[in-house]
Amino acid sequence: MQDLSGRQIRDYVLRERLGVGGFAAVYRAYQASVEREVAVKIILPKYANNPDFVRRFETEAQFVARLEHIHIVPLYDYWREPDNAYLVMRWLRGGNLYQSVQRDGPWPLPAATRLVDQIASALAVAHRQGIIHQDITPANVMLDEERNAYLTDFGIARDIIRGEAKTEDSQLYGSPAYMAPERTSRELPMPQTDIYSLGIVLYELITGKLPFDAPTNTTLIAQHMYEPVPPLQIHDPELPFDLNRVILRATAKAPEDRYPDAISMAVDFRQAVGGESGPVAYTAPSAAVPTSEPVGSTPETVMFTQPLAPSNPYKGLRAFEEADAADFFGRDVFTSRLTGRLAGERFLAVVGPSGSGKSSVVKAGLLPNLRQGGLPGSDAWFFAQMVPGAQPFQELETALLSVTFGESVRLIEQLRGSARGLATAVGQILPDTDSEMVLFIDQFEELFTLVEDETERAAFLESLAAAVSQPDSRLRVIITLRADFYDRPLLYATFGQLVRAHTEVVLPLSPDELRGAIIGPANRAGLAPEQDLVAAMVADVVAQPGALPLLQYALTELFEQREDKTLTLAAYRDSGGVLGALARRAEELFTSLNSARQYAVRQLFLRLVNPGGTGEDTRRRIRWAELMAVAGIDRDAMRAVLDAFGQYRLLTFDRDPQTRTPTVEVAHEALIQQWARLQEWLAESRDAIRIQQRLAAATAEWRTAARHPSYLAGGARLAQFETLAASPVLALTEDERAYVTASIGQRERAARLRRWFITALVLLTVLSAGSAAFAANRQRQAEDAREETALERDRAEDARAVAEDERDRADEARQQADDERQNAVEQRQLAEAARDEADRLADIARSRELAALALSNMEQGDQALLLSLEALSVADTFAARNSLLSALESTPHLVAYLHGPTSAVRGVALSPDGTLVAASAADGTILLWDLETR
Repeated sequence: MQDLSGRQIRDYVLRERLGVGGFAAVYRAYQASVEREVAVKIILPKYANNPDFVRRFETEAQFVARLEHIHIVPLYDYWREPDNAYLVMRWLRGGNLYQSVQRDGPWPLPAATRLVDQIASALAVAHRQGIIHQDITPANVMLDEERNAYLTDFGIARDIIRGEAKTEDSQLYGSPAYMAPERTSRELPMPQTDIYSLGIVLYELITGKLPFDAPTNTTLIAQHMYEPVPPLQIHDPELPFDLNRVILRATAKAPEDRYPDAISMAVDFRQAVGGESGPVAYTAPSAAVPTSEPVGSTPETVMFTQPLAPSNPYKGLRAFEEADAADFFGRDVFTSRLTGRLAGERFLAVVGPSGSGKSSVVKAGLLPNLRQGGLPGSDAWFFAQMVPGAQPFQELETALLSVTFGESVRLIEQLRGSARGLATAVGQILPDTDSEMVLFIDQFEELFTLVEDETERAAFLESLAAAVSQPDSRLRVIITLRADFYDRPLLYATFGQLVRAHTEVVLPLSPDELRGAIIGPANRAGLAPEQDLVAAMVADVVAQPGALPLLQYALTELFEQREDKTLTLAAYRDSGGVLGALARRAEELFTSLNSARQYAVRQLFLRLVNPGGTGEDTRRRIRWAELMAVAGIDRDAMRAVLDAFGQYRLLTFDRDPQTRTPTVEVAHEALIQQWARLQEWLAESRDAIRIQQRLAAATAEWRTAARHPSYLAGGARLAQFETLAASPVLALTEDERAYVTASIGQRERAARLRRWFITALVLLTVLSAGSAAFAANRQRQAEDAREETALERDRAEDARAVAEDERDRADEARQQADDERQNAVEQRQLAEAARDEADRLADIARSRELAALALSNMEQGDQALLLSLEALSVADTFAARNSLLSALESTPHLVAYLHGPTSAVRGVALSPDGTLVAASAADGTILLWDLETR
């Protein structure tokens, strides 16, 4: 493979090639957008173009990226394009274990014990999530500068919990020198497969030698299958004999004779080394490696213990992904219904309100079902995903290239060139005439909120409709669309017909389905929710439309507050319940920060929201680099804010599909709707946000065009940008300020040019008039005498004018005195207005405090109502209204609202049988309600 050192691939600059093998090449690289060094593994074309690899790359990479453990090298980024696939990982400076043993020889037993602790704990986490490494070797154990160990290269790991196995004719994965006997006979891998390989690595670690040495792989495999591992003492007589027992059990020929898990092996090894089974201190980095910023190297002493805390099976505000399919409960019937629709249809619109679980049911329900053969032949289909963004055709090209075979091609012109462009492109990129493809477009409403060019929007819709409508089409398109945007695609005749005829509506979960969504993930993680808790949560959610994200977030909070492995009703009540947990967490995070970081929070969220016009506000993805460039905010402060809100799953972090630069997004619109403080920020800043977003778009175009002056703003548009730049509401980035400054400079240069032009015209006029003045000179001499007489008369007039000027100056002095008196009055009025504003702000603060107190006391309905009413009487704030509405909705005896007259109600009466209610209004009308049908 050609050495690509010095090249830039997306957001990464390749600095040097570290190694190349038959499967991939590895480079040390630099990612400027987050200022960190990374390792980039480039999969060679032979494998990257394999159809089976293409089908499973995205899904398996998702599983690997979800592995979070301090001793697993994190997978920061991954993507595939024609001829290559890329894995971006943390860069470790200490090399790998193979290099260490070759250079320094066997490790001392204390250091070996620490390494086994670290790698065993990493393996335990992977195995618990259904991931089998299958290639544990010294080369795949990375070291930092303190010789802490990190497990890497999960690129060929498999998900055994979902029962995915390779076919009988698939290639043999792994290194023969470390391979378990069952792998040579192509049996399904299991955790004990990795334990066998770890036993061989441990043997080499403490002796410096492999247990088996053969000239050919065939002989080596036979030794692993039939010969016992030789005693350690043939290499080092000083090693404790009890270590042989550990090695022999780890490398037993039958998997059932090995350790049940990696932790048990580590504990046994430690006991054999030191004669004790208690915890052992070791040095490790101070925190789990974040995927959002550079890694520090400060170590601290921590304790290795045998029990592993369960992983949180709940997803907070983010949608379920394909990798979360095992934790996805409650939608089995609906998933089957969606699958059945695709059996005979090539277009499917999944429509529902925000928070109904549209994306989750497609990603964690429908797509995994299709990949597993839910329809005849669907396990051989190819899958691509995208969101429209502001440039849907570019996003579509990136999605198609992820499943394109062979050399890289340009599809954008073809896609935009005609309505048949997408259909033609699909036929070109698939490997054969029998292959089919599924294109999933999530958040389809972005086509109407982010795409400003109507021509591009209409062309994109026409292209989708044409691609799925052809008789020989090999493309299926699935979209998710928010219900409040359902009417938008209906305005386009052809595409509207598709939506009308092929829509499935996401309905709220039934009580039984809700119980499954609560209990199912808990059971998988070994948790035990109290029965009263489940009943309370179902009762709180069942009548609340769009409450699934709130339910998931409340469950996420409950997991953090669990008692051992029990989720309790008391913790649920303390957290504020389904309706209060999210807003409470966001507010607690905000108030826990210092003033500088609170300012960063406000600037962050105002950039993350796209203010709605007639509809609801929507979330907006922005680049990490944009946040880091906001003027007046320290980068460390912004990173701390992102980490804090990301830790509690209020934000999600991803990569731009085209550039691979990091992006940030609100995890779900529910946060926008529920957090009262954010709603008030938005109410105060809507116009400024819209102007800032137009400025950001203009700045991006200017930057893309190499800062060409023709892209600068002028006129009323520039005046808006100037006002925004001078306002404290929204801080601008360095690029945005540069754009405004350059636009002002261009306007001033244009003004100077106009002044120079006018001056030149005046000079030309003067020169033209010169010749005429010379000709008239003689005549003026004749008139001088008459003018002398007139001059004397003028002098007399001047004297009178001087006297009048003195009188005018006296009048001006009197007027100035009057103005100063008026100014004093105005200053006094301003002071009174400032005092009134301070009182108003104090009332608002008191109202918010009472509203927050009401939300935290919802279980005491009367008290919550009184607090909410008092909050509303103090100041009419969003928080007060929200708490009052929540209190009313949570009041047990309030079952419905009766809407009627707009004038005052004078009297109310109930019929004797209790079925009718009558009300008389001040305007003389009488209204009736049927309580049985209402």
